[in-house]
Amino acid sequence: MKTGLNMRSVKAENRSLVLYLLQKNGSMSRKEIAQSLGLTPAAVTKICNDLISRGILRETGEITKACKGRKEILLSLNFGKRLVLGINAETTHITYSLSKLSGEVISAVTSPFTDDIDAVLKNAQELLQNNGIKKKDIFSVGLCVVGSATGKGYGLWNCKELYDKAYKEYGVPIAIENNVRAFAQSEMLYSDDYGNEAVLFFKWGSGIGSAIAADGKILSGNDMGIAEIGHYIINPAGKKCRCGRYGCLETEAGEDALVSLTKLRLEEIIASQDRDVINILDEKIDAVALALTNTATILNAKKIVLFGSVFSNETVVKKLKKQCIRYNGNLTDDMIILSKQNEKIGYIGPVAICSKKFFFELQED
Repeated sequence: MKTGLNMRSVKAENRSLVLYLLQKNGSMSRKEIAQSLGLTPAAVTKICNDLISRGILRETGEITKACKGRKEILLSLNFGKRLVLGINAETTHITYSLSKLSGEVISAVTSPFTDDIDAVLKNAQELLQNNGIKKKDIFSVGLCVVGSATGKGYGLWNCKELYDKAYKEYGVPIAIENNVRAFAQSEMLYSDDYGNEAVLFFKWGSGIGSAIAADGKILSGNDMGIAEIGHYIINPAGKKCRCGRYGCLETEAGEDALVSLTKLRLEEIIASQDRDVINILDEKIDAVALALTNTATILNAKKIVLFGSVFSNETVVKKLKKQCIRYNGNLTDDMIILSKQNEKIGYIGPVAICSKKFFFELQED
């Protein structure tokens, strides 16, 4: 238990520790929770009883301890019917989704990107109507944006306007985050346990972006732009990027660049057997590998987690791994992994940021 915090903060943190532990391990008894977290049985009982009364935990059965024959009741997370309305933006498209707080999608549709916020909210409402869901049935709304979620930087929306209009429309808790950081949060929450090691998350698709985790948390820097690989300059004579610089990695190697150079759709590019197309893709893989390796070296990252539409092809993943290891012999094949959430990239981010903020890290009433 941490010191130097007021009691209210300590209680909130201990509740979160209990919830994250159950997310990681599944059902556990109060005694097992206390032993795992180093808390007193009395403290754990009080926390769990409070969470049960709030409908956040539930008792799922009994187990018998052979040594004394005493029965202990198992506890598990109770996501219940909490539904998340998700709006997840990419530079080329927006995915609207309706999901359970556990990460299970109910429905998702994709439309071309629009900067018209009223049209965005109208599309989201149509998704609810098509699934027979009323506004009052929504637990929270997750907004994943391109660029900074604070509205500064080089995003595609006025994020404050988006947030305010979404809250006015639904009147429920709203979580807003950069789409890459949101996906990284989903990997931390719903996938592997990375412990306290440094992890570099790298997205390659319609945009190129990155996020960093350390001590089990996603880090943030100046305006959420810490180690933003997509805006590393790799060609000073290149095209102007939306960030205002020239020749950024995203501009030179992102999906738009690949499509422009080959005149093919992304899925055709990454599956092509044409030598010229293969050479173009290999050139971009090499540029990405250099940027990724340099960043991982500076951070001393123990894992590199890949996600994004370009990585839907296993050959691209293998080629990138090979180049990264070539540039840094300290990297190994098992240190560079494809995210288990990659097929859920359209909707899992909004769910994760809502789960984190309004379920796992809920504050004292």
